[in-house]
Amino acid sequence: MNVCHATDENRMRAPTGGARVRAFSLIEILVVAGLLSVIILGLVAMFGQTQRAFRTGLAQTDVLESGRLVSDLLRRELVLVTPSGLPNVANFYAEIPPPFVYQPLLQDLPGGEQRTNVLMDLFFLTRENRRWNAVGYRVGSPDAGGGVLYRYAATNLAPEELRAQLLAFLKAPLTNLNRVADGVVHFRVRAFDTNGVWIREDLPNDPNHIRSDIRLSGVVPGEVGLYLFKSNAIPAAVEVELGVVERRTWERAASIPDPAARREFLTQQAGRTHLFRQWVKLPLVDPSAYWDWETR
Repeated sequence: MNVCHATDENRMRAPTGGARVRAFSLIEILVVAGLLSVIILGLVAMFGQTQRAFRTGLAQTDVLESGRLVSDLLRRELVLVTPSGLPNVANFYAEIPPPFVYQPLLQDLPGGEQRTNVLMDLFFLTRENRRWNAVGYRVGSPDAGGGVLYRYAATNLAPEELRAQLLAFLKAPLTNLNRVADGVVHFRVRAFDTNGVWIREDLPNDPNHIRSDIRLSGVVPGEVGLYLFKSNAIPAAVEVELGVVERRTWERAASIPDPAARREFLTQQAGRTHLFRQWVKLPLVDPSAYWDWETR
């Protein structure tokens, strides 16, 4: 009996010296580490795409907000354009700078096509009661393919001061103008007559440019290079196109000091350029300036 009892105690007693404890092998650890790396890389890629989409949406929101604000500002001011009725006074002026100053920016599009961007100077007169105002818009550094849109304003003008306003606008330094929008690569204005036809030649019976001086562009084929309406003439309607690049793209372009290199960079940014187009009817047009319009 004593022997059996001792044997049972020996069986119940756990082994001490030669016991083997199971653990993960090196191969198993490497497999787990590899799986964790794949999971982490997937999460990082997902978070990166989410952040990129957020930045893209934020950039588009900034551009849309800026473009709409400028478009609304232009609309509110253009509907107030008023003919002065004075000889040799510029009521409305829009011009593509001459070739020795400016060349249009060509942006590459899918399919091998190109979009032609132009930067025009815009000037017009408005009237409030008996006082006149002169308003102008100009893009700085057009030789670099794009720049900042500036606004010129002269208020409370007497009629005898109107004749000098166009020249004052053209010669005004940018430091005296108000900054409106950054990253403008396209600013084009087209004028239309009372029949809604795009004006591409002088008004009728105006061989001496008494009421208008309209010339086709030598820089951009097919475009009007100069609109100059005088006396009682202004357009019956205008179409304004505004092209703005995204903020981050413009900040990168603005950091390029060489105008030629900046232009080359902007030619590749068609996908980051947003266009705004609007039609503005000018209610104060004088229809007598368009009588006897010749067949075109």
